[in-house]
Amino acid sequence: MSELENQQADALQISSELARCLIALNVDWSNHTELRKLAREALSYKSEQIGQHLEATDFEAHARLKFYGLVALMFQTMEEGAQEGEHIHGTELWKAVARALWAEKEAAAK
Repeated sequence: MSELENQQADALQISSELARCLIALNVDWSNHTELRKLAREALSYKSEQIGQHLEATDFEAHARLKFYGLVALMFQTMEEGAQEGEHIHGTELWKAVARALWAEKEAAAK
């Protein structure tokens, strides 16, 4: 079935959705400090917390949950592409998010 998938197109669509989430969260993707804060939250998010976000009535909680899921989906998409020998290029927005995630992951490891 993977021969029918287009990971590059999927990555572009995920990037568009990430942009929408950042707009909803009022996060400027060119502001590394803001992105790192969101990345820190994403990395510390536990699946047990999903209930509180789904039950929340505020739009921001839902946007955060969607952002966390999209980050995971992007990594999965890129991994699937790599397994098929395809190098997936994310958008500049995705690269900024990924840099923030790696910076937070490195900071947490120290």
